[in-house]
Amino acid sequence: MLTSANSANFEGPNSVENTIAQQKTQQLNWREHLTENGFTFGADYFALGLTSPNGSEGNSVSASSGVARVYGSWHLLNKGSNESGSLVWKVEHRHAYGDSSPKNFAFIDNFSGQDGLGYAGLIAPAYSDQGFRVTDLNWKQKVNDGKGTIIVGWQDVTNYVDVYALASPWSGFTNLAFSTGSGVMGLPDDGILALSVGHMLGENFYVVGGIADANGKSEDIFDGFNSAFGNDAAYFSTLELGWTASQEQIYTDNFHVTLWNFGEGTRHNLNYPTPGFTDGGKGVNVSWSQFITPQIMPFVRGGISDGQVALYDKSLSAGLGYFGLGAPTNNLGFAVNWSQINEEILQPIANSEQQWTAELYYNMQFGDYLQVTPDIQYIKDPSFSSESSAWVMGIRARVFI
Repeated sequence: MLTSANSANFEGPNSVENTIAQQKTQQLNWREHLTENGFTFGADYFALGLTSPNGSEGNSVSASSGVARVYGSWHLLNKGSNESGSLVWKVEHRHAYGDSSPKNFAFIDNFSGQDGLGYAGLIAPAYSDQGFRVTDLNWKQKVNDGKGTIIVGWQDVTNYVDVYALASPWSGFTNLAFSTGSGVMGLPDDGILALSVGHMLGENFYVVGGIADANGKSEDIFDGFNSAFGNDAAYFSTLELGWTASQEQIYTDNFHVTLWNFGEGTRHNLNYPTPGFTDGGKGVNVSWSQFITPQIMPFVRGGISDGQVALYDKSLSAGLGYFGLGAPTNNLGFAVNWSQINEEILQPIANSEQQWTAELYYNMQFGDYLQVTPDIQYIKDPSFSSESSAWVMGIRARVFI
């Protein structure tokens, strides 16, 4: 688990500072010297491969890609205190190894341009063929003796929206049904102009809220000044109220309710760019997770939504994480999801209105620089497939410093 200083950021395990905190504790001397002067950084490379014998037409389908990331933070104000100010940055290159990336693996070719599973969902949406992008470039200010955090600039909204310990696609589940929003929340790009604020309300209760550019593009962050403040601006706004056992356990022992609203007129409408489909959406998400033993953390998550931006109108997931299984750095996750696909956009053209999904992964660390994660998923009644079910096998590898 992370330190209190990191937990005070009200962010998930995928945020820059929390990722660095989980890196190798005994660093090279020159990195230790930089850290003493307030400059911390890390770098990693991910590779992911997915395959299934149950494509939408009964064919075999596969996809693979890699992601290179360099990230860091520079403590420039009140270094070492509970009210420090930091410049945070993350640059990535996302690339497919073949004709299709995992982001396009789920839907049929009407949606992705490639053969897929015919599954109304997203498997590993972070593993795309986008190329260079800036995911974080923001100022993070801790306030009120570390009880609150303000972040302004380009950021990934999934770092503070509907957070729990297994939400990260880099270390946890790969299916969006078990990640931020449970598939029932419309999400903008990551790496967009946003303002997010979190603060403890006493010892156990907290509030997190944010407003973000719903039209922003992570591959062209400076266009965000036009999209966020222009005449056609639209916004993604959230308000989350939660309870936690303590600030140090804010995304493990946690119950929260998240309200979200997605503005109209964005390319995140499920039927974009078909003329006339410009509606946004809104909804409510609920999440509970708690360690019942020092290693086992069950969770229940889900929500309901209305509009044309979320994949699902209803979603419910339940599962558990087993931390330290087999070795202190190894983690296992298992979960099952039920979903009812979007009534306005997807149900009129679907074979099935409801889907069941299960995922099992085992994240293993070898030494100080390598992680390998085998993953298997089962999908019952994929909505756009001629198959009654589908199996998906995956393998994820990470090299990091």
